Amino acid sequence: HHSRPCPACVLIARSNEHRPPVLRPRPSLPLRLGGCWASTHCEVRPAVLFLTRLFTFHGHSRSWEGIYRHFSDPACRQPTFTVHAAGHYSRGTPSARVRGGTELVFQVTEAHVTPMDQATTAMLNFSEPSSCGGPGAWSVGTERDVTATNGCLPLGIRLPHVEYELFKMEQDPQGQSLLFIGQRPTDGSSPDTPEKRPTSYQAPLVFCGGEAGNLSRPLQRRPPLQKPPSGGGPCLPVAPLPLLLLVLGLAFLWWL
Repeated sequence: HHSRPCPACVLIARSNEHRPPVLRPRPSLPLRLGGCWASTHCEVRPAVLFLTRLFTFHGHSRSWEGIYRHFSDPACRQPTFTVHAAGHYSRGTPSARVRGGTELVFQVTEAHVTPMDQATTAMLNFSEPSSCGGPGAWSVGTERDVTATNGCLPLGIRLPHVEYELFKMEQDPQGQSLLFIGQRPTDGSSPDTPEKRPTSYQAPLVFCGGEAGNLSRPLQRRPPLQKPPSGGGPCLPVAPLPLLLLVLGLAFLWWL
């Protein structure tokens, strides 16, 4: 409380257990989704899931695509599988329940899956025929389209899929743009009804660059959204899930 100037410090120093400080809310920033946004670190989900996320939003067409890389360890060094998904989103409306939040509806219409370890590959090869990617064998590191099979049942991916989302934007003290996306339900489900729309946020994504290319071409013909930069960095593509949880049939926590 000796720091000057520091209005928040003064409010906290003058507070007590009976009179907690009332801090000034941060100003709300307009939601501008265009461009690339990525995880800053390995993220944790309920039921011991680890992943990174990378999204590209095309504001002019309100289309999006995302790469979700799942791992079996909290350092995100042991990949299990990757999902590359795409679709469209609605025009945002201010949230009546969460100050500063914007409500959107996301449609997921395309998805590709790439198994990244032998265990996940074997699980997909032993799955019910046509339940994930149609006929043909899976192999490590090879991407396959699962759109025609309405997703990938062994991984809990359903297509087409709708999610009711909550977004907001902020800036960190260095002026870096941050994107907050709604927290996933703790029961392993997805916010696929308006009643399940999030009211809190996941760890923020950091802005990586401007608008990307056109989404008019089929997903399978486009190059990956982002190559992992050598030596790491915030703009990593997205991450995979542990096999044990897949076998147990836990719902796939992957959308935004």
